[in-house]
Amino acid sequence: MTFSRYIALIGFTASLSQAAFAADKTPEVIEFLQKQGLEVVDTFKTDAGLTGYAVTVNGRALSVYLTPDNNYALIGNLIDAKGNDLGAAAIQRLISGPANDKAWHLLEKSNWVADGKDSAPRIIYTFTDPNCPYCHKFREAAAAEIAAGTVQLRHIMVGIIRQDSPSQAANILGSSDPVKTLLQHHTMLGKGGIKQDQTAIKNGHAAVNNNTQLLRQLGYSATPTSFYKDENGQVISVQGLPRPDALNKMLGK
Repeated sequence: MTFSRYIALIGFTASLSQAAFAADKTPEVIEFLQKQGLEVVDTFKTDAGLTGYAVTVNGRALSVYLTPDNNYALIGNLIDAKGNDLGAAAIQRLISGPANDKAWHLLEKSNWVADGKDSAPRIIYTFTDPNCPYCHKFREAAAAEIAAGTVQLRHIMVGIIRQDSPSQAANILGSSDPVKTLLQHHTMLGKGGIKQDQTAIKNGHAAVNNNTQLLRQLGYSATPTSFYKDENGQVISVQGLPRPDALNKMLGK
């Protein structure tokens, strides 16, 4: 089995500087993994007594755990009896957090449609493909909070699912009223969406291409992919349609 098949994808390909980590001598098994393309960002301690390594492979983050004799490495998640991932906090602090902070600044500058009040206390950036049924379900799930003025979804329109996705996304983003056009498209999704306007498509074409490039730059390839700030101001990324508990956190419930 190739090394890459062990990778636990959490996505993001923006560059991260490799942090210095204290060690008298790098264990041979870690040196071996480094030769395979693994980059060590830092080490961390675990309650299990194993030393953890926060690492990246091709910009993707994962945990590696070293056995006490330094001869063996375990790649993947280390969980306790309650299902808690003992490396999750370290990965978030050392890799995902800084990466998501960088992503947030890029998202702010992207081409998005503001769905909800500008005064909403919670902002969620979400990559949206016009043909994505899960994007549609995500918007439906957030409808009450959007109407109440507590959440604003900022749809970063991309075209990746079907052949006509780029033109449909451009049709929305390049229209004279993108919010109205987006909502109309949602109501007509089962009927193929709204009628396409060639002028709007021309106006929105470049912006959609830039958004799609940004999605890939961040290391993602599916919609919806969303980013929000939790109660501590930490940027959290969520791939796909969130489960109910994750959805409640996203919406600030």
